[in-house]
Formats: sequence, structure tokens, C-alpha cells
Amino acid sequence: MEDFHKSSLILVLLSVVFVMAIGYAAFSQDLIVTSNAQITTKWDIHIEEISVASEVNRGKNIKATVGDDKLSASFETELIMPSSAVTYNITVKNGGTIDAKLNSLSFNDSQNEAIQFSYSGIQINDVLNSGESQTFTVTVTFNPDYTHYPDVTTSNLTMALGYVQA
Repeated sequence: MEDFHKSSLILVLLSVVFVMAIGYAAFSQDLIVTSNAQITTKWDIHIEEISVASEVNRGKNIKATVGDDKLSASFETELIMPSSAVTYNITVKNGGTIDAKLNSLSFNDSQNEAIQFSYSGIQINDVLNSGESQTFTVTVTFNPDYTHYPDVTTSNLTMALGYVQA
């Protein structure tokens, strides 16, 4: 009987060692975790619309167009007398996923001394957040201080906006 107890005890101990060996083998496996992440951004700053806000004292819009780069515009006006003016509303949209800051704003005109231009509602360092729009004005005016009638009463003005990541 004593041999039976010894044999039983040895079998129980062997069973415990066997279970421990299986447990050790199961927990000593390498845990491999894999994942994929993708970050996507979209840069889409563009002039969305140009509209004529007003034509004053027989000032006339001939043509206002957005350039191929979508951040420049050309304005062609006819101004026939002092205080003639055309005012444009320009809407810039950030259709991308990155906030943008206005880094540069430049104008080139036709060098006609009788014609002046001004702008308002936009400044260097203005931030245009993702999904937002900003509207500003450009006004082309017949110079009220000009002393004689010019040979050319039309004006060609181009504007270029430069944005960088905010």
C-alpha cells in the first residue's frame, strides 16, 4: 500500500511538472503586435470667388479672373472720370486640412498714374484655418488728384497671394 501512495504521489508530482511546463511554454511565446497608421494632409488654398461689389461714377468692370495657380487674380477696369471706381469682393477658401498663414500679398498695376488701387480686410500673417473662408476687398479708383484726362482710361491690376503652413 505504501508503494501505491508513493506511485500516486509521483504521478501527481509529474502531472504538476507537466502542467507547469505547458504553462511556461504558453507564456514564453513572443507577442507580436502589428498595426498600420496613415496620416493624410491636404493643401488647398484658393481664390473661391471674385464678385463686383460696386461700380461708382461710371466705373466699369471689364473682366476679373482667377489665375491658373488659383492664388492670383487679374482685374481689368474702365474708369472714365475722377472718382470712378470699381470694388471687388475676393473670397479665399482653405479647403485643405492644414491651417494656412498669409505670407505675401503683392499687386502689379498697369502703371497708369490716373488709376489707384487699395485693399482692405486682409493682412500679412492672417491665419486661415482649415475649412474656413476669408473675404476681402480690392478697389480700383480714378485718382481724384490727377489734373488732366489720361489717354488710357483702363487699368490692368494683378494680385498674388502667398500662403504658408501656419
